[in-house]
Amino acid sequence: MSTPLPDPSSEQLPFEPRRPVADADRQRQSWNAIEARLQEAPVKKLPIAGWGRWWWAAAAVLLLLAAGAWWWQGRSGAGSATSYDLAYKTISTRFGEKRRILLPDSSVVILNSNSELKLPADWLLDTLRQVWLRGEAYFEISKSKQPGVDYFLVHTDRLDVKVLGTKFNVNAYTAQTTVALKEGRVELLYSQRPGRSAAGLRVHSMKPGDVVTVDEGPVLTPMLATAPPDVMADWTSNEYHFDYTSLAEIGRMIEQRYGYEMEFETAALADRTMSGHLRADNLDQLLQALQITLNIKIEKKDQLLKVSVP
Repeated sequence: MSTPLPDPSSEQLPFEPRRPVADADRQRQSWNAIEARLQEAPVKKLPIAGWGRWWWAAAAVLLLLAAGAWWWQGRSGAGSATSYDLAYKTISTRFGEKRRILLPDSSVVILNSNSELKLPADWLLDTLRQVWLRGEAYFEISKSKQPGVDYFLVHTDRLDVKVLGTKFNVNAYTAQTTVALKEGRVELLYSQRPGRSAAGLRVHSMKPGDVVTVDEGPVLTPMLATAPPDVMADWTSNEYHFDYTSLAEIGRMIEQRYGYEMEFETAALADRTMSGHLRADNLDQLLQALQITLNIKIEKKDQLLKVSVP
């Protein structure tokens, strides 16, 4: 059954074409708001008295052993969860959800929708700090206080990011992986051979403003671009920055983050482009902005977004 979106003209559009990036005060307000929404609720402990406490302890051991059989794997559309096995803790988000994670070393990770972050269950600050990412996340890595272990590693299917205390974004939803450096310094470690073989290992150093994409293919070659650091990871504050971005590209982003596939009435619609900066707190607000700006009609049907000319 098709569900028409609300009439875009009935609400104020959170969109301004090609306006300057928000000033520092507004960015700080947006950051505070997103942190408040994403902060995980504290876990409440319930007292267990008498012999029942032994029963629950035995059940916990059985659950832990069962979790140990589960291994890291991609799960499209996985529900928000935190799970454990014997060696790792895995945190995941649903479509349309973001989650803020405070690591034991005081580093901060904002995990985007439909993503997973795996980290060691027993995090030791005097050993190598490392996490594994599927999907997208923004990182603010604190500097290590341990001599000789001064870096942090983010692993993806295509490459590793070696961090020396910095702020950056990693998009690894697909085989194409993109790293955008906002502040500090990172090194990309990748192999030009298929898989994650150490043979042919390459190192690529990045500076603030760099955006490096490693595309899928038999030979991995990084593609370098630049972007204003202030618009990198703008999704963490529910903002979007488009620069002649095609509707087809926007559709792929929506599918990754919200789980809706975009279907076009004609091929020409997919080629329409959008430029500007907007804030959208949810999918409906984003679709309303697209309808007005690109003069299109969008209908929701199951997990499809049907795009046509009004």
